[in-house]
Amino acid sequence: MMKPIPKALPLLLGLGLALAQPSLEQAEALLKAGNYAQAALAYEEVLARDYGRLEAHLGLGVALFRAGRLEEARFAFDQMVRVFPERYEGHFNLGQVYLRLGKPQEAAGAFAKAAELSPSEEAYLGWASALAQAGQAKEAAEALKKGLTPERSPAYRLALAQALYAAGARAEAVPVLYGLLNRDPKAAEAWDLLARILAEEGLKARALRELDRGLALVEGKARARLLLRKALLSPSPEPLLREAYALDPSLWEAAYLLGRARLEAGDPRGALAFLLPAYRTSPEPEVALALAGAYLALKDYPNAYRYADEAGPSGLFLKAQAARALGRRVEALELLEGVNALEAQAFKGSILLEMGRAEEALGVLRTAYTAQKSPEVGVNLGASLLALGRFGEAELVLREILQAAPRMAAAWYNLGLALKALGREAEAQRALTQAANLGSAEAKALLRR
Repeated sequence: MMKPIPKALPLLLGLGLALAQPSLEQAEALLKAGNYAQAALAYEEVLARDYGRLEAHLGLGVALFRAGRLEEARFAFDQMVRVFPERYEGHFNLGQVYLRLGKPQEAAGAFAKAAELSPSEEAYLGWASALAQAGQAKEAAEALKKGLTPERSPAYRLALAQALYAAGARAEAVPVLYGLLNRDPKAAEAWDLLARILAEEGLKARALRELDRGLALVEGKARARLLLRKALLSPSPEPLLREAYALDPSLWEAAYLLGRARLEAGDPRGALAFLLPAYRTSPEPEVALALAGAYLALKDYPNAYRYADEAGPSGLFLKAQAARALGRRVEALELLEGVNALEAQAFKGSILLEMGRAEEALGVLRTAYTAQKSPEVGVNLGASLLALGRFGEAELVLREILQAAPRMAAAWYNLGLALKALGREAEAQRALTQAANLGSAEAKALLRR
């Protein structure tokens, strides 16, 4: 938050001048009333008469900041630190403005100067926050270590532990967390981070014991975070996730994990009951990806496409699948250009085959089949060979598939077509009959001719 405006000093102005021009008290009253634009104008008037008024510089910056005029607020506080370089408020508020402007390096410099002038907790926290946003996790931790004193609050100590963890100094964070919990045993975030570190250090059993200690002390919604952490370390997470979600419905991670479990269990509609609230609370890419998968399973292709798009790069394959189902094969192929996974390449081959581009399909499918020997990919490989008139090669591939998956109707059907094209009618008839018995509508239709 912005530093509050100090109480204005009595003005040494004549009565007539005070009536004709805005006073500092009037500017402050406008600011307190939320009339930021008029307050800014009033502070400007005061500064035009006396550019050495600390309160007017401070008030102008605050008014502009609250009005959302960030560049103007930056200039106002920059002017303040030039006129009053030894005043803490100007440097601190300048750091806040730089953070809002998305300039964390400049913010870090302003907060560092503020901390130098007055080693307050808020200055060090601001400094560390700016460094973290600038991607300097180690420097953020060092700033907080520099500002650590015995009287620092639990919030400061938690920030230090979090910064150390982000900097990769997990072991160093542990004594900070235990010291914090000795002072504030109900600090749920500290128990959570401690258990996370212990688990990552290979001490899973100890992490679970510490979580149980925390759960015995922490009350209310704060318990939900500890239950979630315990679920992540447990072989039977669902009851813990449900308890956590019931305690705190805003805990999107619990809802997401419950939804993903339902999806993996083959219940996409049940998954939506958890995934949709999770996405409304926090539209994370992994939640969007799970939603896309659920809608694809339900054949709701417009929604599958929408959420796959929301998932970003991780959703390209699902987005391509939805695009194909919506009849947009060219778009699906374009989407798959950025995906190198074998599954995606096999899917690309099947689309090329559908579009009559058998030669291109053959190259893609052969590579995918050689790498994985998937029967589903092999069937399409056989189909591409059939389309190109390479019946002998198709027979070899399809017989190899049927050794691994003897009840694959599509493989028997394609084998029947290959044998028929090779003039081996009796063998073709047997293969087509087998395909029909396994449910191939195409084989049944061909046999009725």
